[in-house]
Amino acid sequence: MSAARAVLTRLGTFLDRFAGCFGRRAQREGASRYIQGLLNDSERKSMQPMDARLPAHDPASYQRLQHFITHSPWSTTKVWTRLRAELPVRKGLLLVDETSFPKHGDHSVAVARQYCGALGKIANCQVAVSTALLAAQQAWPTTMELYLPEDWAEDADRRARADIPRTLPFRPKWRIALTHIRQVRAAGLQIDGVLADPAYGNVTAFRTALDRMGLRYAVGVALRLTVQVTGARRRHTIGHVIRRLPPAAWRRITWARGTKGPLAARFAAVRGRPTPRGPECWLLAERPLTRRGARKAYLLNLPASASLLELVRLARGRWPIEQHYRELKDELGLDHFEGRSYNGWNHHAVIAALTCTFLQLERRRGTTPLPTFPEARNWVREIVATLYFVETPKLMKLALSFLRDPPAILRPRRAATRRARPVRRAVVERRTPTALTSFVRSRPQLAHHTAAVSWSARHVTTLPSQIC
Repeated sequence: MSAARAVLTRLGTFLDRFAGCFGRRAQREGASRYIQGLLNDSERKSMQPMDARLPAHDPASYQRLQHFITHSPWSTTKVWTRLRAELPVRKGLLLVDETSFPKHGDHSVAVARQYCGALGKIANCQVAVSTALLAAQQAWPTTMELYLPEDWAEDADRRARADIPRTLPFRPKWRIALTHIRQVRAAGLQIDGVLADPAYGNVTAFRTALDRMGLRYAVGVALRLTVQVTGARRRHTIGHVIRRLPPAAWRRITWARGTKGPLAARFAAVRGRPTPRGPECWLLAERPLTRRGARKAYLLNLPASASLLELVRLARGRWPIEQHYRELKDELGLDHFEGRSYNGWNHHAVIAALTCTFLQLERRRGTTPLPTFPEARNWVREIVATLYFVETPKLMKLALSFLRDPPAILRPRRAATRRARPVRRAVVERRTPTALTSFVRSRPQLAHHTAAVSWSARHVTTLPSQIC
């Protein structure tokens, strides 16, 4: 219980730092309640299931929670700015990418038929552009913004129904990414390199802007792009250049170790100019060790003295962004939002990023190696679920009644013969509902257990007034 108290105290202290982002008491209470909803044990992180697993829930509390996300006028910009200022790491690689959210209907804000990475094809979905700072094997969310397709930006009726700000114009994804990079730099974070996939690397203006900012980059590019290799007279497609590389130019390099073993491929690098008047940079080619798999290419503006291993490690350092998105979706329900307003989606996204940051901070307090994100999430979820249990009188009464007189199916059977074994306690616990397992395990200390958790319940109950 002392560890649970410490977690709740750290959560309250962390949220206190964002009190200035919410101007009214109702907003602060809504933020506290929504964060508890993201941390609780509900499978869906849409508002109704979350509210159902919060203490003292009723139709009015659900309406207040919905109003806080959908209509309340608090600014996401202030929360993002404060979140970047609170990051414990101030230096690392900036991962630029986008994530998609499949949708069945046409009424969700910014939904359109576009490439959906979650499905691997063109489909009806929403797309968000985001950045994350990668440092010490952890990805920290720094920006996230819903992409507004051009047909949405030009449709006044749809904009009005979704409450899209009038001042928000259509912007391609690479321009949104550049805005995010400038915001990260303005927060005082030192960017060691920008990593992006071909959706951004194929855009010459994007690479040129990074060069002008003085930032290193490693971006994926399509094989159809042309490049002039240093010493050559003509320009050729990157695919043609890769095919003409001699066998001696390729080297097998292992850049990391995955769950299934070392991650390795064959690489080759040459210097060249992607644009006739642009600066010279590295063209890094990759091909798999087997015949399966496609060849890939990257452009890097590292100096000519960089080694092939440096190029490979930087270019292949983008994979944590996919894990980062998976954690936000699976553990915090980033893709569970069911509202239809622009502000509602951005409110949900920034609160999810704030909650993710707290869990990353909890991971840093663990042992070496770092506990996984799901492990930290499960520990906090157990605490919040127990608080919901002890703050709900009906459930507490049910638990006490259960302990005094458990159902017959959970009672150990009497041995028919001396050789028959009684039902093991582990079997009883596996049949016990998850919410009651901790109470069954600690039956002799039930009174002490309930008193200790009640202190934590009072702490969470006063979170709105503390954080906010």
